[in-house]
Amino acid sequence: MSRENPKNEVLKSALIGVAALVALVCWMKFQPRLPDVEPKEKIGRRLLENFDETSQISRVELVGVDAETGETKELTLVREGDELRLPALANFPAENADRWAKIVAPLVQLPVLDVADEAVRSGDAKKIAQLHRECGVLSPEDAAFEVQLNTSNSAKDGEKTAAQPSNSTQSAADAEKNAQNGEDAKDGENSETTQTAPLAALSVKIFDENGATLVDLLVGNRAPESSATRDVRWVRIPGDDVVYAVDFSGDSTEEAGTTQFLEFPQRISFNPIDWADRDLLRISRWDVATLAVRDSSFSIAKAEDGTSTPVDYKAAGIAVFRQNPENSLARVWSLERRLNRDAEGAWSDVKPVDPESAQNDVLNETADALGRLAVVDVRKKPEALAALFRDGRLGGELAAHFGTLAEFGFAALEHDPLNPEKIEPALLGEAGGVELRTKNGVKISLLFGRKFEDKRVCLAFAEFDRDALAASVEDETELAFLAPDAEKKATIKNERLADWFYLISESDFEKLKFRLADALK
Repeated sequence: MSRENPKNEVLKSALIGVAALVALVCWMKFQPRLPDVEPKEKIGRRLLENFDETSQISRVELVGVDAETGETKELTLVREGDELRLPALANFPAENADRWAKIVAPLVQLPVLDVADEAVRSGDAKKIAQLHRECGVLSPEDAAFEVQLNTSNSAKDGEKTAAQPSNSTQSAADAEKNAQNGEDAKDGENSETTQTAPLAALSVKIFDENGATLVDLLVGNRAPESSATRDVRWVRIPGDDVVYAVDFSGDSTEEAGTTQFLEFPQRISFNPIDWADRDLLRISRWDVATLAVRDSSFSIAKAEDGTSTPVDYKAAGIAVFRQNPENSLARVWSLERRLNRDAEGAWSDVKPVDPESAQNDVLNETADALGRLAVVDVRKKPEALAALFRDGRLGGELAAHFGTLAEFGFAALEHDPLNPEKIEPALLGEAGGVELRTKNGVKISLLFGRKFEDKRVCLAFAEFDRDALAASVEDETELAFLAPDAEKKATIKNERLADWFYLISESDFEKLKFRLADALK
């Protein structure tokens, strides 16, 4: 009779121990948990009674699951100083106040309307799991696992996946809604594609600066009490099996019953740029006093040693247009100055200029496009380069950063004919640029750089322009009074712009790509 190898015995014992530990963890995880307080006592009260001060927010974690693929989607926001920022977007500020209001306001109120705890009271783990599925309050981790597991199984035997649950796993309200949709489809009137409610909950976690939990909520399907004017949903607090029906309508009364009404999960976006203020310049068309446009282009060639050189520089000209303040409602522009470049590269003013040669339609479209210019993505500048833009040191010190600038389609070329007092080469974009001055004394330079797929890189920077402010006031006394505040606002605007290369859509760029021949009669 042979003896078993001692090493095999040790291995067998270890495997048995691991299996026992896994079984214990699973048993503890799926044991029904009774709440610490009577759930029915929450009816009529706020569910999140400790969350009443939004200024406490220091970190936000959002997690969802794609109902078809089981892919987990995540977004995190963190507070730095006075701002919430987006780590997934190079720490860009999360300044979309409207999105924040529509998410946080309902959470602060969140009244409990009903409790679905019968299954929990029964102590039946299967009934509890079924309740969580019906209400869509499975945690994202559990739901993602079920979707992937059932998708894998369905690929083998053709059965329905968890991404397409049968009607038996829907809430009564969803089943009734789908049945009604089916009747509508038969009649051919206002028919919609029948969709089952998602299994996965939306996980919303909010923490304060000390790491204490302010909100930890699994947001599920719409409850039967929902209507066109009320967004009532099933929710669950992780670690508690009880399911609550709460009203997320919150601040949405003005939208209730309209096409603008958004259910709570639709207010959550996992696209970081949706949380940012996408208004690049933050100006109105009515603010623009002058437009200086550069109809020019060049390419950037990269040498074997890695250096980049601008080549094929072409310049159709520069023109300065002024909006007539006396006819602002009529939106009338005049040509104030025009410059051409000769074959030797020298710039000179074209004289005389015909003020009425400005094409109002083209200039108005450009001003409107500047006021609506939306950011679609950002790239962080190296800190040393960003510091130069923040301080307005755009002269010789930029030379150390020509490599980074060239990568995004920008280069320092000839002296700027619009600013002859500056001896340094001007920073230009390979696709031209626009320089605008506002009536409030701010000059904004917007340069267009390289195209990446369907996006165009922009460089934007601002500075105080005393002459622009002087043109909009009556005398020196008023100018002296307004100048300090105007300079401060210009500095704040520039600090916001300085740290980033901004990307806009190519379609927006085409509206701003200035062709001088189109702007002049």
